[in-house]
Amino acid sequence: MKIRLAPLAPKEAVKFFRKKGLAVGFDWRDVWKEEHAAAFTVAKAMRVDILEDIRGAVDTAIAKGVTFNKFKKNLRPVLQAKGWWGRKELIDPLDGTAKLVQLGSDRRLKTIFDTNLRMSYAAGRWERAQRVKKTRPWLRYIAVLDDRTRPQHRDWHGIVRPIDDGFWQTHTPPNGWKCRCSFQQLSDRDLKRFGHKVSKPPKIKTREWLNKRTGEVSKVPVGISPGFDYNVGEARLRAFTPPPRGGLPASFPPGVPLPPLPPARKASKKLRLPDNLKDEAYVAKFLAAFGAKRGKPKIFTDVAGEDLIISENLFRDATGAIKVKKHDRHTQLLLLAETIKDPDEIWWVWEESRKRKSVWHLRRRYIRRWAGDIGAGISVFEHGQTGWTGVTTFPAMGGGRQKSLDSYLGKQRHGTLAWRRKK
Repeated sequence: MKIRLAPLAPKEAVKFFRKKGLAVGFDWRDVWKEEHAAAFTVAKAMRVDILEDIRGAVDTAIAKGVTFNKFKKNLRPVLQAKGWWGRKELIDPLDGTAKLVQLGSDRRLKTIFDTNLRMSYAAGRWERAQRVKKTRPWLRYIAVLDDRTRPQHRDWHGIVRPIDDGFWQTHTPPNGWKCRCSFQQLSDRDLKRFGHKVSKPPKIKTREWLNKRTGEVSKVPVGISPGFDYNVGEARLRAFTPPPRGGLPASFPPGVPLPPLPPARKASKKLRLPDNLKDEAYVAKFLAAFGAKRGKPKIFTDVAGEDLIISENLFRDATGAIKVKKHDRHTQLLLLAETIKDPDEIWWVWEESRKRKSVWHLRRRYIRRWAGDIGAGISVFEHGQTGWTGVTTFPAMGGGRQKSLDSYLGKQRHGTLAWRRKK
């Protein structure tokens, strides 16, 4: 019997990649630096299905250790069949002009494969390093030191600085396209054993670089490619910092139309609860949909990998009393539960407080369309640090009510698309 030793998937790298949303961008500079930690993008992949195909192939490569040749062999015919291959004219949403651009190619697939794997592995290494930094508080820069190594990266080889030192905010590898550098984590004992010494703070020279897409001029450390001068492991946290200091990238920039939602799915009338139950009974039915009970909460992991605590506290007000019958949501609780468990889309949205200006709240929004015996409608469930809201509406089809529903739906679909159901 042959024994095949397959490489183990780095769980931190897989988790980092799978928690990314999607962002459509015409140019590689449209989604910038830390934004890449929150959203997966491929320049000129202006259709969500194309972006999802590429993302799925990268996900498999990270999780299962797929080689580039197999990645290319599997993905290339998919992209060719959808017309995303070779040089073609494409409308640039920035100025509305048609431009002859390179879509898919073997070279582009290599860049996509290499960059996403290196950045995901780097984020995973940083997460592991943070967990043990109390006992291993030092990082040592490691360059490959062959004839392909950049001169500046060679100069950084051997630099030892504390893990929380500012040097690592800009110089944590990778530091450019196809950069093979990494870092070594060390304890005080390791320093003595290997004879390493803590380096003096390096003098960082910078150069000005113009982002021609935005007109913004930034200072980039010499030796680091523009767009790589950030710590990918720390970047996801900054993406979830309120605007204007932080913020998530918009999945669909101005000029790029939203894709249609996946087809509505049938729902049974049993998902509509009667109007005459007690509050405790409504809560019990909602909790039961997730396998939870009153006094026995459950952590539910959604389809995109985010955790949501399901407990009766979702229904308690500021005084601790259970409040269910609000805006007729009590009869729709099972529909909202199904929306959380099996949504059409999930979005991350930053919204400014209606009560306090300049106070922002991050909301996770689940959307699902309904059809069948229960009628045609939509459910939207939102959850964030200020609580949750749930809306389910079933307007009569046709006329102004349908237009009103379409308008409402359009207003809900903005921010960063975290997950989307395939048709």
